[in-house]
Formats: sequence, C-alpha cells, structure tokens
Amino acid sequence: MIFRKFLMIASRGVTVAPSFKLEVKSDNAGTSGTNQFTIPTTTGTYLYDYTTSDGQSGTGITGNETITFASGAGTYTISITGTFPRIYFNNGGDRLKLLRVLEWGDYGVGQLLHDNAFIGCTNLSSIANDVDNINLITQGNSMFNATAITSLPSGMTLASIIAASQMFRNGSLTSLPSGMNLPLLTNGAFMFQNCSLTDLPVGMTLPLLSSGSNMFSGNTINTTRYSQLLVDLESGNANNSVTFHGGNSLYNATGEIARNILTGGVRLWTITDGGLEI
Repeated sequence: MIFRKFLMIASRGVTVAPSFKLEVKSDNAGTSGTNQFTIPTTTGTYLYDYTTSDGQSGTGITGNETITFASGAGTYTISITGTFPRIYFNNGGDRLKLLRVLEWGDYGVGQLLHDNAFIGCTNLSSIANDVDNINLITQGNSMFNATAITSLPSGMTLASIIAASQMFRNGSLTSLPSGMNLPLLTNGAFMFQNCSLTDLPVGMTLPLLSSGSNMFSGNTINTTRYSQLLVDLESGNANNSVTFHGGNSLYNATGEIARNILTGGVRLWTITDGGLEI
C-alpha cells in the first residue's frame, strides 16, 4: 500500500500535496554553477513541478533540470511535486551540493528500484521521517553509498528490500532502527561495510540471506548480539555455501557452536569475523 499524505490548511480549505523537499548548498563543488543546482533524473516517466525557497519555480519538467537561484550562491530548499520516480546522482553531477532530504512526500511512488540514487552524496547528513514509500523498495544497491548519514529514521524498516548490495557502504551509520529486520534480504554484500555499527536490531535474523560478502566488514558488533546472529543464521537460514562477513565482531561459546555448524558439514558457509572471545 502506498501512503499519500495531505496537509489540510483549515483556514483556506486547501489540500496541499506533499513534496519531495531537498536542502542544497549551491556553491559546493558540482557540475552546475555556484548559484545553481541540477536535479538529476534517469530513465522512467517524470512529470514534476518545483519551487525554491528564493521564489524560483518550474512546471511540467520531464528530466534533468538546472535551477538558477536569483539570490546568488547559498543554501536553499527545493520542493518537488508530481511524478518523480527517483533521483539519480550516480556519484556525479551536483552530489556534493545535497545537504539533507527534508521530506520524501510522493518520491518513488510506483518505483521499487533505486540503485545508485544518492551514491557519492558525501555531504548528505540526514533524511526525512516520512519513509512509507522508501520501505516499499525492493532493490537499493548503493542507494546511500558514501553519505554522511549517522542515523536512519525510526520508522525505516526496508521490509521489502531484496537486493541491497553496498546500500550504506562507506557511510557514517552508528545505529539502525529497531524495526529494520530485513526479512526478505537475499543480497547484503557490502551493505554496511565501513560503517560504525556496534549493535543490530533484535529481530534481524537474516533468514533469506544468500550473499553476505563483506556485509559488516569494518564494523564491530558487540559479542552477545553477534553471537545471537550466528545462532539465528544457523537455525533460521536454510541456504548453504553462503559467504558472510561479520566484521571485527567476536563470538562467545554459544556463537561458536552455531558458527561451526554453519561452516562445517553440508552447510559450508565461509564466515569472516574477529574470532572467539577469549
């Protein structure tokens, strides 16, 4: 189900559609001028309008759009409404000018694939809480790769994600939302590589994971939680010959039993981690 939220302005009786709202700094490095920002699009059907905090506007846009801010170089908000299936920085363009996603609005309605959307946006520090459409994504390979996001919205579950290779790789995440259990994830290769995670949601058991190469490489999950993950993988994931990287995390005696079952017999998992806690 796709949620479409509307704000009723009681005094005027006007229904205002939600917007995909970005905060940008036009004079950061990019392919457009120091008083400009280019909205990047990709294949798909676009038909959107935009307004900016300094009074610029455009209607009926069907692809990339370079906005020139009349007030000169500075920090501005851009509000996008209409059909806008996904943004596509793909590690280029004006990726360094994006600072925050202030509102998702109807971003991504009907679009389940968001590969490379924000990759390389190294100044992107936060994303908005209205993540209903984001939680419907099935494929987000490198979606937030190399951003400065330290925490995710509490309601972000990614309950539908199947392929998330490198999704948050080389990022700044220190924690994950409690409801991010990833029940359908199959490809988690490099998903959280080089983040700073020390814990995982209790419900994250990864029952369908078939590729976990470098998934938590560079992280150190606390021993109790990592050991429980090994137990859950052994009892709840039926896949064999899986490559899985638990980062620098250590496991306890209980985790060791589960790990030995996974790597031995017919299971033949290849697991890399910090070893047995001494």
